[in-house]
Amino acid sequence: MGTIINAIAIVIASILGVIFKKGLPESLQKSIMFVLGLSLAVLATGWFLKDFLVIEDNLLLSSGDLLIILSLVVGTMIGELIGIDEGINSFANNVEKKYKLPPLAKGFVSGTLIFCVGAMAILGSIEDGLHGDYTILLVKSALDFVTAMLLSAVLGIGVIFSALSVLLYQGTITISASLVGVYLTEDMIRAISMIGNILLVAMGLNFMGITKAKVANMLPALLIPIIYFAILALFS
Repeated sequence: MGTIINAIAIVIASILGVIFKKGLPESLQKSIMFVLGLSLAVLATGWFLKDFLVIEDNLLLSSGDLLIILSLVVGTMIGELIGIDEGINSFANNVEKKYKLPPLAKGFVSGTLIFCVGAMAILGSIEDGLHGDYTILLVKSALDFVTAMLLSAVLGIGVIFSALSVLLYQGTITISASLVGVYLTEDMIRAISMIGNILLVAMGLNFMGITKAKVANMLPALLIPIIYFAILALFS
């Protein structure tokens, strides 16, 4: 239920954003993208540090350093070899041409990455699947509503299609959690959340024009902690 509410919020906000887009000068659109990117990078950094830094014996320590690096390196290598970023953009561009639609690719890809890879998407979907509690997803829906409206005001109607990605991604996590939730450990969830927040920082830097990282190619990094902890479980 939480995922459905989230997707509906994105659809409504995207429509409102496209309506408002007509009255926004190009300079203001660029400023909105910069501020949105800055906010995304700062918030995601805070969410990351909340899981990354722990206090033990009155000492501030980091956790999961090696796993995070390993996941990002291996995951990005897989993504580059598969060509996830190129595939997603090619698919969206082909749909544009086939149905003579306005530009969709950038809005669709950007919205999909922002709404899907963060900690709230992962944790909220797991909570919904395990306990039927979609409080986190309701909060996420409110945040996504504002983000989708601003994003679509700059990038156009393509953002609305990211609601389908949210339905598929969060819905899959929710159903999986309800079926195999007993195998999800706190360390595994924390590691996935940290990596997801790193990808959000990369997206924020892209929006600010600082980098041009192919964030979609980093998505397989989210699966590496699952494989890592599954292997550990086999040998423990």
